[in-house]
Amino acid sequence: MSRDWTPEEIQAASEAMVQAGNMSYEEVCAELNALEKIGRFAPLQSKYNWPCPRCGHWTMDRSTTRNALSRRAVIYICSSCGMEEAMEDFYGTWAPLASWDIARKEEWPIGNDTEN
Repeated sequence: MSRDWTPEEIQAASEAMVQAGNMSYEEVCAELNALEKIGRFAPLQSKYNWPCPRCGHWTMDRSTTRNALSRRAVIYICSSCGMEEAMEDFYGTWAPLASWDIARKEEWPIGNDTEN
């Protein structure tokens, strides 16, 4: 049986997670929220011209498959961000999904169906 955790228990667990070298409870929640937002956006990518969900720049090619497939989520990102993710993998560091432009903004710009 599960039960609701008290705020004190969540805080203690979060501190233990950080001490063990993991993300805090708040960071895990932010990552899950970002992943959910990215997942809702992904099916729309092929319908319109959008900015890159990672950096927010309008550098995406109109043909989504000409862009880079992210190594962090099933979504296309611009070529520059694709290269940045490859370098992060090389050096063993990752930018959290919560730092992506799409995750930080309340509203995401609506694209248009015109060619780049």
